[in-house]
Amino acid sequence: MTSGNLIRMGGGGDTDRLPGFEMYRLSTTEGRLLADGLRQFQVFTDGQFPQDVGRQSLLAQIVAEKLLAHAAPGLGRLMEKARDDLVDCIYVTNLPAERSTTSLLLLTLSSAIGKVFNYGSQDGGELGMEVTSSQNKAAGQRAELDWHTEGASIRRECRAEWICLLGIDNTTGIYTAYSPVKPVEQTLSSRTRAWLFSQSACFRTPYGSASDENSWSAPSAVLSRSPHGCTEIVWPSFAVRAAISDDALYTDALIELAAEINRQHLRVSVDAGCFLAFNNLRGVHMHGPTGDGYRLFLKTYVRHSLRTLQQVTGESGPIFALTEAGASQQNPPPRGGSNHMGSAMTRSSRRTSAEAQSAVWTAISMGHRYAESG
Repeated sequence: MTSGNLIRMGGGGDTDRLPGFEMYRLSTTEGRLLADGLRQFQVFTDGQFPQDVGRQSLLAQIVAEKLLAHAAPGLGRLMEKARDDLVDCIYVTNLPAERSTTSLLLLTLSSAIGKVFNYGSQDGGELGMEVTSSQNKAAGQRAELDWHTEGASIRRECRAEWICLLGIDNTTGIYTAYSPVKPVEQTLSSRTRAWLFSQSACFRTPYGSASDENSWSAPSAVLSRSPHGCTEIVWPSFAVRAAISDDALYTDALIELAAEINRQHLRVSVDAGCFLAFNNLRGVHMHGPTGDGYRLFLKTYVRHSLRTLQQVTGESGPIFALTEAGASQQNPPPRGGSNHMGSAMTRSSRRTSAEAQSAVWTAISMGHRYAESG
């Protein structure tokens, strides 16, 4: 880890305070062995990273199985912890930064956690997505600068379980942040916790219009329990509204949730040679503002199993149709007399919801500024 790497806890304190987070720094020898191995395996594909996503996936799985345990045993053990869901977030530094093998390195590390996949509508159907700060600015940075989970409108069995980032270029001081939901839940008031576990929120689909009722999901819970009893969160931040127009607890609950997340999170810099992987079901993340700086990283989605995606879409993968995968999360046609916001609402109730969302957004923004100054 270089002096340029940023590792900070929201609210101050040591990173040991954040349960489920582990770091690993490759030794010089491990880095050299890993770099040599990546180049040797890429020889089998004429020295280039394969263009076909199926061949990419197969090559990465082979390299993960054959190379990691030999070149960097400690890294291999950390990846096993992520694969077995014993940690929520891992941060690895001093990785090889050769651009010619970067894509293979990302897919290799991701494949050590699970099955790498993507949705056909994202990044032209590539497994490794290139994300730059200039793209964020062009699309409007608000979504990436808010705390959020990805795929909130997609059913749980088809959503990314892990998100993996491999840094390519990153201006000093620019960070990505992650907050596991388990310690956050433990500090919430009983009233807020009860609301978050109830089906009281609706989530907007990506790029959907807030005024289009078909863009909103059926009533859902922000917090839930996994089949194994772990606390999980679905929160697209600003793309959420109350399921009932006159919900008196909506604003206070989300403001309290945002405040605790701002207090209990980890910030790291995803520099060249740095790998950050975090559980998308058990925490929220955000990307800090770049200002006049620049950010470039590669990104993958990972699931332990692709079986449900294959069944829902009728495709073998690893690229799947997003619209079909998310179909079961869509809000059903509104019924007359319903209290939910999918029903025929008055202009007054719509204004009330908008005002509540504005209050939540203001609280989140203030929390970000407070965290930055802390």
